[in-house]
Amino acid sequence: MRLRVIVKLGTIMSVLLFCMTLAYYAFMRLDMTERNRSVNLYSMVPAKCVAVMESDDIDRLLDDALVPNYSQELERFRFPGLFDFILRGLKEYTSDNVHGLGHQMGHLLVSFHQPSMADNQVIYFRMDTADDRILSDMLQEYAPVNFLPKKETYRGKEMVIYPLGNDEFLTTYAENGFFVLSYQKRLIEEVIDAKLDKTSLENDAVFAPIVEKKKKRKYLTLYARNAGMPFLEQDASCWNEYEFHMNSDVLYLTGETFASDDCSCVALAKERIGEAPFVKEEQLLLSSDKDSTMLYMNRAMDANENGNRTLFNECLSNLSYEASFTFVADMDRVADNPQNFQDYLPPFILSRASFLRPFVLSVQLMLGEERPSHIWVFTYKN
Repeated sequence: MRLRVIVKLGTIMSVLLFCMTLAYYAFMRLDMTERNRSVNLYSMVPAKCVAVMESDDIDRLLDDALVPNYSQELERFRFPGLFDFILRGLKEYTSDNVHGLGHQMGHLLVSFHQPSMADNQVIYFRMDTADDRILSDMLQEYAPVNFLPKKETYRGKEMVIYPLGNDEFLTTYAENGFFVLSYQKRLIEEVIDAKLDKTSLENDAVFAPIVEKKKKRKYLTLYARNAGMPFLEQDASCWNEYEFHMNSDVLYLTGETFASDDCSCVALAKERIGEAPFVKEEQLLLSSDKDSTMLYMNRAMDANENGNRTLFNECLSNLSYEASFTFVADMDRVADNPQNFQDYLPPFILSRASFLRPFVLSVQLMLGEERPSHIWVFTYKN
């Protein structure tokens, strides 16, 4: 056989072997990605947590927060503690175009636990092996010089503890497809318990239908185990959903209230709303009477058309006629006297009222036959 033919055959075989190797690698990566995508992060969230925040797109979450005119207000209105530490660290660590967040790592959960302190949070990432290394490398960079991570075992699962200085430690737990971390080692142990004992939110009768309902990608959603409106005194097992949407001047939170089949919260909400006072003052409207709400909406529309346009009137004119309860307030009023509004605003908003002064808040509740729904609109006073 001539040398030229032998060389040609060798070249063909090399190309075929290269293609086979590449195809095998691509198949294995795809298979691993599909397996990672199938990891249900809710299967690890302890059922007794008080709130959960979820995002399917961290990159967008990090980038879009800089776009609105109220981006500086968002900067101040943040969830303190681990969530803020990790996201800021990742943003800084991946901004040099050398590192980057993988597709899987774009999905995260944050669970909040009692007592309500900044340290009592757990973050859950769905990720592949490369993302695991990125996060581990980032945490190692935060560790003091000459301090190595410590490994401990709990119920056969390995936890890694990173010293961060200032007497703070970060405990992590990782397996194929996910990475979990918290300032509190006991919370990681609760995560492992929830996963092994099947006592997580995935198995919670009230919360499970929420996860089943949310098939589409979520920019950012908060689920809170509290009353959307405290004066309604909803059952402690109820969950309220707040899905975030943003444009240049408005931040929307929309969602529903989820309760057990035997919960009387819908009937109770209708009763309580009927007892709510009617208040119309400067930069404030509180009404459960549809006719009164419609009257002030029409007045606001007339004022806008007659040249007396104000942001508060614009917010009134954009309300729905069908809502069972309406609350509109300039957040300056709320921040000046928060105690006057504790019946109508959930703690995570009321406690940050001073940061929300640049907004007018419009809230409407709809009482459907199946479950109550709500919309919260923060309109920027630019």
